[in-house]
Amino acid sequence: MNYDNALLSEIEKIYLEKRKKAEQPVEILKQALFSNSDYLSAYNGYNATRFEISKAKFMGDDDNLPVLKAKLNDYKLKMQEIRLSLGYDDKTLSPKYECKSCLDTGRTADGVRCKCFKKLVCKLTLEKLGLEKKKLPSFKKAGYKDLNNLQKIYDKMALYCEKFPNTDKNIVIAGNVGTGKSYLAGCIANELISKDFNVIFLSACELNSILLKYHVSPIDEKGAYLDLLTNCDLLVIDDLGSEPIYKNVTEEYLLMIITERMTKSNPFIITTNLEQEQLLDRYGDRTLSRLNDKKKGVFIQIKGEDLRRKKI
Repeated sequence: MNYDNALLSEIEKIYLEKRKKAEQPVEILKQALFSNSDYLSAYNGYNATRFEISKAKFMGDDDNLPVLKAKLNDYKLKMQEIRLSLGYDDKTLSPKYECKSCLDTGRTADGVRCKCFKKLVCKLTLEKLGLEKKKLPSFKKAGYKDLNNLQKIYDKMALYCEKFPNTDKNIVIAGNVGTGKSYLAGCIANELISKDFNVIFLSACELNSILLKYHVSPIDEKGAYLDLLTNCDLLVIDDLGSEPIYKNVTEEYLLMIITERMTKSNPFIITTNLEQEQLLDRYGDRTLSRLNDKKKGVFIQIKGEDLRRKKI
């Protein structure tokens, strides 16, 4: 996914503090170690011998290499002996990074974004949007698969998760109250979160509140809200149509977010109880046209009984 500069800057500051916290105690110990004259002498001798070895290799002086390597090993053993006598073993002099995979840099040795980086992105995204982390359902624990044609739909959505992010398909899940729309959307979000994708799952009411904040924010702060909502790997808007309509906010900004995500090929999932005509009346023809775009998305209609009325 693409990350806005403000978010990256904040993440880098966090990693910098993590590294500082891990490395500072070790640096203090090293300073104390180098204040020991015997250790400092052995350390300087070790580095001087390394230079001599490099020089001998460059000059082709192979006969002198065994002597120099033995000398280098002597200095190494001497340094180790002094460290241990002062109570400094290798473990003591190794920074205790929070993440062993990236050493608190955000990237692994092969340059790939670390899992801890992705989790930090998710955490900061929720915080900046004023959202709490939700406990989401899972495909494995899904019940009533024999009702409302859910087994077939679950199978298709599990395949969607397997292909992600190699898909830009948007999903609109419509149906009556209690037919399993939100649960299905939650399962998709949970599955992708477990794979370290940055997924924002929020209700239409929560989104509406964020859009209102966006509307009244100073111009230099508006970009933060928009970037977070349009750049995340997947945006899930649950129960569209349950939110109040704010003039010049709800319809306009919902269209803006949907359009922006479609332009960037960043998929979204929307659940709603509304019929097509109700969506048209509430959000306008431009929004409905994008929701019904068959080239870019899938419209799933779940029909059947209210599963909330079933006894567990």
